[in-house]
Amino acid sequence: MSETSPSHGAAGLIVGYALNAFPCHTLEELWPVLRGPVALIKNRAFPRERFPIELRFSKPLVTALQQDERACERLRDELLTGGLWLVTANAFVLPRFHGERVKERVYLPAWHESSARRDFTCASLDVLARLTEGDHHTLDFWSVSVPFGALKPVSMSAIAPNILACGEHARRLSERSGRRFIVALEPEPGLTVETTAEAVEFFENHVPTALRPYLGVNFDLGHQLVEFEEPIESVRQLSRAGIVVAKVHVSNAAELSQLAPFYRDSIYFHQTTGVDERGRRVFFSLDWPDTKPTGVARYRVHYHLPVFPSTLPSTLSAVEQFLRDVRPVLPATVPLIIETYTWPQQEPQPDQIVENICRELEWVRSKI
Repeated sequence: MSETSPSHGAAGLIVGYALNAFPCHTLEELWPVLRGPVALIKNRAFPRERFPIELRFSKPLVTALQQDERACERLRDELLTGGLWLVTANAFVLPRFHGERVKERVYLPAWHESSARRDFTCASLDVLARLTEGDHHTLDFWSVSVPFGALKPVSMSAIAPNILACGEHARRLSERSGRRFIVALEPEPGLTVETTAEAVEFFENHVPTALRPYLGVNFDLGHQLVEFEEPIESVRQLSRAGIVVAKVHVSNAAELSQLAPFYRDSIYFHQTTGVDERGRRVFFSLDWPDTKPTGVARYRVHYHLPVFPSTLPSTLSAVEQFLRDVRPVLPATVPLIIETYTWPQQEPQPDQIVENICRELEWVRSKI
């Protein structure tokens, strides 16, 4: 059977993978990733379909593709001939994302401090448009995800101007190209906008009606589970407010009854939230707590654990429930992108990472 273009999972939903699971930061580092592990995953998990992917856009990668039209064409051809379907991009992190301390650097440059985050986001939209030119297969829009603000206590009014400027850029790009492009703002624990209620507040107070089609939300399951939200109800809340869910990051957080060593030396933040016996949020720490708080019955920790059963205690049951219930609340063209970017830290053997990613794809598709 010949390879088909649409790569929909069960119930017609698009299920793909975020390539920030691989430590590629530059265009030169991306080629062997696409031709090596990504090709293996494609051949195993999507033998007759294109493999939906989310590319990570770093500063060097975007700059290289901006400055070299031939490189952009070469990458577009590489994706097509390799059976890869670029459905979205991740422009969250500009610096290197693997192999060195990241922590607060993932949010820099900050929205409110300069035009750098705005300029990078607009450039990422332009590059995504060029890479997907001529590829119109069943998508209503393409999105670029970015952090929803800076670390608190930076206010919504401080981050709004540059975010709105990106929305305006996405509007103009969409009108020129005849295809819709969206800036997907990603709530995360500790940011200006971390809860679904705060996302609704931002859109109601700062986003004009004309920009609503071009500014949306990247709904990260792990992030909202760390907030102890009920994800399906959160998505419904966004829908009632007229906010576009541009994509869903299918991710899994840690869930602990007691604080115990858990990748304490990670290069990433471990945002930690605690609730009391009545389920009320009574504790938050931007990183792994130095001392054990009192009055906490249950903790959730931001760390992208495997999206399949493992020995580590996690929110996987809540992820499974979301996948079982998601079909009626999301359009089929909203991609579900598995994002376990911690695989190089959890399992440094490349062959095992490929095996684990294929297991995640199989598990997620089986639950929808």
